[in-house]
Order: sequence, then C-alpha cells, then structure tokens
Amino acid sequence: MPPRAVGAARVALGLIVLLGGINGFVRIVPVPEPLHPFVQLLLDSGYIYAVKAVEIAAAVLLLLDRRRPLALALLWPVVVNIALFHLLLDPRAGINAVILLGLLGALTWHDRRAFAPLFAERRAGSASPAGSPARVERASPA
Repeated sequence: MPPRAVGAARVALGLIVLLGGINGFVRIVPVPEPLHPFVQLLLDSGYIYAVKAVEIAAAVLLLLDRRRPLALALLWPVVVNIALFHLLLDPRAGINAVILLGLLGALTWHDRRAFAPLFAERRAGSASPAGSPARVERASPA
C-alpha cells in the first residue's frame, strides 16, 4: 500500500474508533433507540466502559502513529465483536462494521510482518520462551 494510503487508513480508523469510544462515555453522536437488549446488558453491567477504554487507547496509538501493531491487535477483538453483533443481532449499522473491518484488515495486511511470529510454527532448536529450559537437539559431528 502506498504510504499516503496507509496514513489515510490509519487516521480514518483512528478517528472512527476514537469517536465510538468517546461516544460510549459522552453522547456525541445519537444512538438509535431502543437499544438492543445485548447492548443494554453491556451498559447495565459496566462492561462496555472497559471496551470503550480499549477503543480510546488503541485510537490514540493509531492517531499518534505509535505502536501501530499493538493498536491493531487491541482492535481486532473489538471490531470482530462489533461486526458479529451487527451481522447476527442488529443490522441497523452493518455498513459501519464493514468499513471498520476493511480499514483494520488493510492496516493489518500492511503490517503483516509484525504479526508473522504469531503464525510461525515453532521448530526444534528455536528459542524457547523465557523461563523454560531450552531443549536443543544437536546432530553429532560425523
């Protein structure tokens, strides 16, 4: 992706997520009424405030262009849940979920090298996790 497109996607995703996160605490954008029972449960339990705090933190990281892979990793579970909610329970704002998934997917693809270790198979002789003894099998010199 060209650098300008990456920057535009980063800023767009950051602003959308920041607005959504702030809107969870202070109503800036009106929310369609009546609320879906699932959303009402999230509000009543207070769980939504933790999710909105993660959204705001990730949005700030994106807008400041700091730790972009971390911001993307924080956003994936949130955006997947938003998409599933709109796909399965309340399709009123389904296009928003598609836009979020598109922007998040494009940025993740651009930073795919940062995520490569998550999908790599561990091989014999590779570095072991911290705190566990390394088992390295060595071929005997013949």
